[in-house]
Amino acid sequence: MDQQHQTLVNPQSSGFTWRHNEIIHLGDNSAAEHMRNKLLRVNPETAQLNAAPISITVSDNILNGCFGELFSQYPDYEALTWDRLDDTVLVTVTEDSSFITLSPECKARYGVTNSTDYPTLLVKINTDKALSFAKITAVRPVQFPASAEVGNAPNDGIEGLAFDNAGNIYLALEQNAANAPMIFQTKYDSAFWQQDDYVKVQDSAFALPLPDTKDHPINDLDYLPSPKIGHPGYLVAVARNDDQIWIIDISQHQRPFVQQMAYYAPTTPNSTCPAYEKMVQTAVEGVAVHSDTLFLVNDAWKKHYPDNIQCPDNAENFNKFAPLMFTLPVNPLWFIHQQK
Repeated sequence: MDQQHQTLVNPQSSGFTWRHNEIIHLGDNSAAEHMRNKLLRVNPETAQLNAAPISITVSDNILNGCFGELFSQYPDYEALTWDRLDDTVLVTVTEDSSFITLSPECKARYGVTNSTDYPTLLVKINTDKALSFAKITAVRPVQFPASAEVGNAPNDGIEGLAFDNAGNIYLALEQNAANAPMIFQTKYDSAFWQQDDYVKVQDSAFALPLPDTKDHPINDLDYLPSPKIGHPGYLVAVARNDDQIWIIDISQHQRPFVQQMAYYAPTTPNSTCPAYEKMVQTAVEGVAVHSDTLFLVNDAWKKHYPDNIQCPDNAENFNKFAPLMFTLPVNPLWFIHQQK
């Protein structure tokens, strides 16, 4: 809901992170134009905006550099997290930049991505503790290992980012050339943004749920600390096509836990419909972990979102492509399931 208690119009939820007792939201390039390149500050108790949308500006050094043409338009942002070394820095990542072409000089410098022709870009957004402004001040292209066979699929790129407590940042690939999701990682320190060369990520080699005949893309990622002292923690991954949440043990001592999900949309209090209706098509694209709760947000997939219309009282919201925020308590079973 906005500050006038109206449901949002088509923000195309894609990035979601908990910061300073609120959730920060970022949409992708298919959002309504007035919602693009905006950060939303969401009250986790009410799902209402704490402030007007914040426009993301871009520093001159970025606009005048190799990636300036992209950032002068509408980049396709697909994840959001905050820097554990500096909470006035947010980090996002670009996905489909196929509508832009690098200059020959920049192609010679940044053309070996082992993935898409236009590089995946990690993006630094500077702000203040109050999140009163947002400005892109640094960008780094990602180079994947050739052995990962990521493939040149601009719309199947990085969709999740997460920091752990040991100086690593994880990048979740929606799916590679074999239609399999992957998780990459790299070290992150105070000098990370002082460089402008490739971020050379490595395959984490994490065991993921065994594939079947369906596609199981990862569409967001966050870090879940372990209740066990000395354990490195877990990654929480959401897969939008199959309504699953994956709990991935960073230590790799446990098999990944697959949590099957069902999502319910509330109806209005004065409605003659039931209080909740089970959603037909959810497409969760954001997860934020705080304490013992997961906060989830769905991407209002235009092609299928109206399929959810059951109660006439909810038709307007679904037709506006208004997202829903869900909460899920951390389940102790995630930490005690069968070992490898």
